[in-house]
Amino acid sequence: MLPLVPSQSELWTKCRRNFLSHNTHNLSIKHWWPPQQEAADEFIEYNNNIGEADSLNQFDKVAQACKDIYVGDKAGNRLYHFFKEKIDSKTPASLVRLGDADGNVLFNAMGQWPSLSEYCLKKISQIYFGDQRVMVNHSDFFTEIVLDAVKNADVIGAPERGTISRSFNTPLETIDTRGMVGMRGVYNFFSSPSNWALSEFSDVIWSSTWYSRALLPYYSKLLQDLPFCGFITCYPEMASIFAAEYNIPKTQSINVPMQASVAGKSENIRHYPDAYQSILDSINPPYEGAVYIIAAGILSKPYATTVKARGGIAIDVGSIADVWMGTASRPGMDKSFVDKWKMVAK
Repeated sequence: MLPLVPSQSELWTKCRRNFLSHNTHNLSIKHWWPPQQEAADEFIEYNNNIGEADSLNQFDKVAQACKDIYVGDKAGNRLYHFFKEKIDSKTPASLVRLGDADGNVLFNAMGQWPSLSEYCLKKISQIYFGDQRVMVNHSDFFTEIVLDAVKNADVIGAPERGTISRSFNTPLETIDTRGMVGMRGVYNFFSSPSNWALSEFSDVIWSSTWYSRALLPYYSKLLQDLPFCGFITCYPEMASIFAAEYNIPKTQSINVPMQASVAGKSENIRHYPDAYQSILDSINPPYEGAVYIIAAGILSKPYATTVKARGGIAIDVGSIADVWMGTASRPGMDKSFVDKWKMVAK
């Protein structure tokens, strides 16, 4: 799940205090910005209407509709061989992640629990963009970019079955309502024939949202001696670091605003709509099969779609970009993990 990192800035600490609220279910009271009463009531109804058995059945329907499933200890190796073949054959491809933020967007598109949907969208919009209005005011756009990315993806990393199951065994006080709704929402949406035809997944490989971690031992082999690599991230120095480390003679660095929660900002970072079109216009793979490393939050989806449409190979690495730059921005990223994989000076 996407975290909030308020300790990175006094601004986020102040913002966090402004979002304290309460509900009679004590839902998510141990998290910043728990849902207010109407959204909490809807979560209880949702949780009861689509229980654990139904949610796991939804997961199974979606995963089994795919061409293959890459999960477990061998997932990284299988993904490496899949993308190595694409790189060697210069075949355009897209590897995207469907995380809880994307699930919040899809859950909202279902239109069934409006107060809960709005709460989730406002909170994830604050995390990504520093402004809770962005994803609410542009909800149709965000639905469109997520669905377009799914339609054009070769590999999709999505919440794992065990994560869905565990969410039903978490006390209401400690559950992250937005995160859990987002993870379940991926399968709520895609398992419904009124939203999606499962036949659309017949050529897709389904994997875990954590595939970017599974690929950590293999990025070096994928990128070593490539003639070109593009980077769509908030780290302008990343391109030169990778060029030196992996002998890549030509790079392109397309800079995006840093996610608000990682930057410790509680003000609009001006990524969407302000910078969005110019970033899209900058994507220009120099040859078929040119690789782009992407880490741009939920807007990684349209950037990956565009890379593939223009002949490139898009790999959405998510928070692994932070790890490479020495930052632990997600749960489970302890200092030893970051120190092992960071690309900056140790």
